[in-house]
Amino acid sequence: MKKLLGRIIINMIAIWAASYTISGVSYSGLEGLFFAAIIFGIVNTFIKPILTLISLPLTIFTLGLFLLIVNGITVEITAGLSALNTATFGDSIKAGVIITIANWILQGIFDTKKD
Repeated sequence: MKKLLGRIIINMIAIWAASYTISGVSYSGLEGLFFAAIIFGIVNTFIKPILTLISLPLTIFTLGLFLLIVNGITVEITAGLSALNTATFGDSIKAGVIITIANWILQGIFDTKKD
């Protein structure tokens, strides 16, 4: 339970960082940010692997750059299901990059992957 809460807080910080740096990304309130972090975690766990597998030929053809589009799609799905708002798909792609980098850095600092 402690690990799950840690991951949700890391997602919250990452989504906050994306909304802070990109003017087209916003959320409504702390509760909305918390709910968006939960939805983002669920989307990344269940939907992103399916999208990655389906887009594998395009990912190989573009040497991995298509994964930016997959990240943007996951942010758009999260925005559709939660209080996260994105102005354009380009903002979703940028937010996906920032969220990924922030998650990577924060998980490295707080070491949430180990038992």
